[in-house]
Amino acid sequence: MKYLTYYENSEIISTKDHREATEKLSKKNKGKEVQRFILHKYAFVFSLDEVEDASQYYLCKKQGDRPEIYLEKKNVQGNLVCKQIESITQAESERILKGQLEWMKGDERPLVRDLYLQSTLNGLTYSHMMEFEREVYHYEKQDYVVFDKAVRRQVDHYFLECLFEDDVQVRVRRAKTIPRYILNMLVNIEPASEQWAYA
Repeated sequence: MKYLTYYENSEIISTKDHREATEKLSKKNKGKEVQRFILHKYAFVFSLDEVEDASQYYLCKKQGDRPEIYLEKKNVQGNLVCKQIESITQAESERILKGQLEWMKGDERPLVRDLYLQSTLNGLTYSHMMEFEREVYHYEKQDYVVFDKAVRRQVDHYFLECLFEDDVQVRVRRAKTIPRYILNMLVNIEPASEQWAYA
């Protein structure tokens, strides 16, 4: 399982400001790869009223040069975001979305078992899918600037636009590292590499 922590600030900017910002970032980061991809995030919600301030669970499908499918568990405290990420297969993702979860009970991956437990004990169920047209620029060290040029929410077979036509959502993500001695105490945890850069 991969573990990722970062501080995040976000705001909405115009497409003109987006163009100017990406030009500056491209000049600053000559030779650095810009990640461009479509991200589908399948959100799960707790159906029990008693479950409050819980983690957020997603099944994510990243479509681009390096397609990936993974589970994501996200906790947000103020501007600090902590994520756990676990790769899964296409077949496993389809079973999860169909509600076929029994196979997860004895899986060796901790996040897969956690999703199963939350589903069976706390009523965690699939809610909706969000689609993001995303660009990720390296800023400095382990910091990134993430632009969502479009955000859509699926309702039945239709997509609703969540941003105005001339808007772009920008997020600045600054890495927060966890001391190695604490990581060593956690079972099956490893820091995420740059390929997971804040999708």
